[in-house]
Amino acid sequence: MKNRHLTAAILLLAGGASAEVSTPRQVADRPAAHCQAPKWSPDGKQLAYEVYNPKEDTRETWIVEFTSDGRQKGQREVAAGRMGAAALLGGKKPPVVEFEWAPDMKLLNDPFVFSSRGAKKNFDLFADGNWMTEENNGNDGQPAWSRDGRYIVYTSQREDSGDLYVIDLQNDAKSTRLTFWPNATEFLPRFSPKSPSVIFTRSESASKGQDIGLVMDVRQPRDTTRMLTGWPGDELRPSWSPDGKRIAFYSNNGNTSDKVFDLWVIDITGENAKKLATNVVVDDHLGPAWAPDGQTVLFVKHDFKNDNPVQWARADGSASGTLDTGTQLNSDLAVWASGGMMSLAFKALGQRGSSEKTWERLYVVTFSTDDLKPKAEAKAP
Repeated sequence: MKNRHLTAAILLLAGGASAEVSTPRQVADRPAAHCQAPKWSPDGKQLAYEVYNPKEDTRETWIVEFTSDGRQKGQREVAAGRMGAAALLGGKKPPVVEFEWAPDMKLLNDPFVFSSRGAKKNFDLFADGNWMTEENNGNDGQPAWSRDGRYIVYTSQREDSGDLYVIDLQNDAKSTRLTFWPNATEFLPRFSPKSPSVIFTRSESASKGQDIGLVMDVRQPRDTTRMLTGWPGDELRPSWSPDGKRIAFYSNNGNTSDKVFDLWVIDITGENAKKLATNVVVDDHLGPAWAPDGQTVLFVKHDFKNDNPVQWARADGSASGTLDTGTQLNSDLAVWASGGMMSLAFKALGQRGSSEKTWERLYVVTFSTDDLKPKAEAKAP
């Protein structure tokens, strides 16, 4: 059926209409550079992404803007630092990395935070025209914003190899330390969508691997921090379920090769761990993507012969399926949803069958929540 392919891949305001997976629409590409790490704005009208040029070793962040009916209307680059920032870096444009949207598009004039090189040439957090952590000597990055807009959690190297700190924007933007392991590195924090809780990854040593931890309440970190996994091997890229009760992540636990990872979910109590899929792609920047129903997880299957397809699985393990995105070698899934329709942004090495497999581009496809069902279930009355 030719009419299954939508001429516009982004139907952000389409309401509850039912649709099959749309034709992939390319929304970002650069010559001799990778487009990666897409992140939807909270209102779904903008999409931020990073551009990495390996030859020139430059990193930029750009924002794609869409009209109210989902048409792409332009792009703009996110700028970092004060007027003299480039001069401080020997004329080189400051990088803009690890971009994070504010939870409310009206919270700031520019509703986002990111990491960039400041006056001391180390990385600091920057938001709304101001440096937030420039008093620190170590690198600061990987910011994440709490849903209520009060806190920003981030990774800092100011004391040890890496610890988590939190900025309280209602208390003079004061930073306090969250994690206190002296011989470990904590990184990639993510706030719960429902509470002042933060998940993170902890790395102790190559022999002990990486595990997932939880700060249940950032206001009481010493009393509420615990590890959710202590498994052999590595657990990576944790992501919250929409209800804040479960975590999806990648793990090589129990595999004969430490390069083979599976998709798992676990309760925030550390119980009911379940393997949902085997041999999956570990995203470079993002983790497993939850559908808004909180019952379905999207990921990429490590299946090179079939172009590393996008797949989905029920969080209880009861069903799974494939989304035919029409692209090849996919990764970095980001979901935005409204009224029963979902927009999936992701990076890929071109559309299926393309011989150009060097530079990563960004694509968007749309589909309805009904598409995340086995065929028999979807057709049932």
